[in-house]
Amino acid sequence: MYDTAGDDELVSRAIRGDRGAFSALFRRHARAVHAYAWGIVRDDRDAEDVTQEVFVLAWRKVGGLRIVDSSALPWLLVTCRNVARNQVRARREALEFDESVLPGDRVRHERIEELSWARAEIGRLGGVDQRIVHLCLVEGYGYEEAAEHLGLSRSAVAKRVERLRATLRAAVRGEQ
Repeated sequence: MYDTAGDDELVSRAIRGDRGAFSALFRRHARAVHAYAWGIVRDDRDAEDVTQEVFVLAWRKVGGLRIVDSSALPWLLVTCRNVARNQVRARREALEFDESVLPGDRVRHERIEELSWARAEIGRLGGVDQRIVHLCLVEGYGYEEAAEHLGLSRSAVAKRVERLRATLRAAVRGEQ
């Protein structure tokens, strides 16, 4: 029932109090949010905390959750970036950071390699496509705004975003 519903439908149901719809939204996007969070905080526990906080905020603000091209992921990733940056900033203020730990930390280096699929896939894109990923999927710009920045039509940006999402999803799933 929920697996075939689009994000916009799941959000509409969640607004009406359907927790199952929100759970489906979580299952659909938690992995991507966690990977993005880890890319910022570089720690498994912190990434889990950030992911949890993102979805708590999404539940609280479900009525204001912005759907971009039928997906809640851009809103979730922008929220993730903000929560993760706040967490990194708070940690820096609370603890004295010892950079000598980083070079010998095998687990952190392994995680960086695990996330290389995203960097590699985005790096294979052309310059305009990389910019579209940054503007629309990372920064959360609407198609109109992105089109103005890039000198493209709104429909061209929309079509490219659709194609880029499919490409990145396939890379996440290891289908390429």
